Amino acid sequence: MSTARVLDLKALSAVVADAGLDHLLDELIERLFAAFRDHHRDHVTTLARAGFQYDKPDFGLVEWMPAMTNGHRVSIKTVAYHPSNPVERRQPSVLATTSLYDTVDGRLLAICESTFLTAFRTGAASAVATDVLAGQSSRVLGVIGCGAQTVAQIHGVSRVRPIDQVLAYDTNPDVAATLVDRLPQSVTAEVRVIGPDEVAAILTDADIVCTATSNEVGSPPVLRSGPTRPGLHVNAVGSDFPGKIEVDIDLLRRAVVCPDFAEQCLVEGEAQQLTLADLGPDLPRLVADRHRLESLRDELTVFDSTGWAFEDLIAAELFTEHAERLGVGTEVDLQPTPTDPYDPYESVRS
Repeated sequence: MSTARVLDLKALSAVVADAGLDHLLDELIERLFAAFRDHHRDHVTTLARAGFQYDKPDFGLVEWMPAMTNGHRVSIKTVAYHPSNPVERRQPSVLATTSLYDTVDGRLLAICESTFLTAFRTGAASAVATDVLAGQSSRVLGVIGCGAQTVAQIHGVSRVRPIDQVLAYDTNPDVAATLVDRLPQSVTAEVRVIGPDEVAAILTDADIVCTATSNEVGSPPVLRSGPTRPGLHVNAVGSDFPGKIEVDIDLLRRAVVCPDFAEQCLVEGEAQQLTLADLGPDLPRLVADRHRLESLRDELTVFDSTGWAFEDLIAAELFTEHAERLGVGTEVDLQPTPTDPYDPYESVRS
């Protein structure tokens, strides 16, 4: 009999309670560093995500994100994005599930709740980019958008830089006001909520800026161009849909723009405002050549983070391994093994 392990929220909570949220994030950051450093197309196959986009009954999408470590594992994450969810339905704007498969025989190994994992791995990816591109002494973090993803962004950046102040802005002041209550206890930085008249100054007051909004398709950028602090690094996280942008094109043209997955970024990231020739090194090259590229810390840099399926595979493997170690999650016989592999009805005969 072949069983798949289902990691629901109860199982994920058990893993977090055992290992600790900070330790797990540090472990994921470390694994991402190693995976990006050793990344090669002969070893990893990633397809650009695709799916269904619609505007009835509400604006949203359901899409799939496949990745494969060749000869080992396949992951397929299905993710739904509905920006009206938090206000209209009291649900997260992103809902996701990841399936893991064995490439030896195609068996389903695990099904993971990935709404939490999506935020967690996105924060970890920004931590990797920040560690390569931001100055070592960066202490002030500016965030535009104070929703679910921003919690993971602050957590991730705080694991690699000594952040002691967060400048936070959201178009909804009620969301901004609760940000500090949603942060992990290990994040000890002072959170100062700023008003719309202070957003422009975030480029000169912060060492690092993260944008993580539900900016509507076709709307003006939330991070306008202007004077910047020397060596400013931006993690642009919210652009994940054709026509949806967060960063002004003039600022992008002045910056070294580093995509997570260039093919995808050119379609739905900040890079959709640019061409392939305009882009700097992608995430694997940043990590592999980090010592040679340390000079980028003196420049204006933008990490174009659209969400790479390879990161989902690594995150799902990490939590599945911990769940197996602890014996948590539910084992389900979804793909029974008949005694006669040529008889499709054997498993359901009474």
